[in-house]
Amino acid sequence: MKSVVLCYNLKETKKGRQVAMIFGFLGYKIRHVEKEEYLWPIGKLAGMEKVERETEVYDGEGFEEEMLVIQATSEDMLDKALFLMRKEKLQVPLKAVVTASNQEWTSIALHDEILKEHQFMTKQNGTERK
Repeated sequence: MKSVVLCYNLKETKKGRQVAMIFGFLGYKIRHVEKEEYLWPIGKLAGMEKVERETEVYDGEGFEEEMLVIQATSEDMLDKALFLMRKEKLQVPLKAVVTASNQEWTSIALHDEILKEHQFMTKQNGTERK
């Protein structure tokens, strides 16, 4: 299976082009997830399972934050991608890796969980500096 990066709210943006350049350079498939696909399981979006046509279509508000979900074929592939993002000072605060635990989650559920964790960590880091 090929490494894949799922991109949310980055389509046709400067940051989205930077993400595509970095991940494409490393051989990742870049997939911009559309809002209508937010109820599909992450594993299906990442190409781990065949997408069935009867998958539910999302018609809600969605979310505005940029998010990356990475399915890497190896830890080395993941490390290289994150290293190049840091080197290029490319920040996408909401990032996750596809795992056995979250591959059945929807994009909405994963986003909400990552956002909660990000807000908690940001708050923790803010209080530690004082």
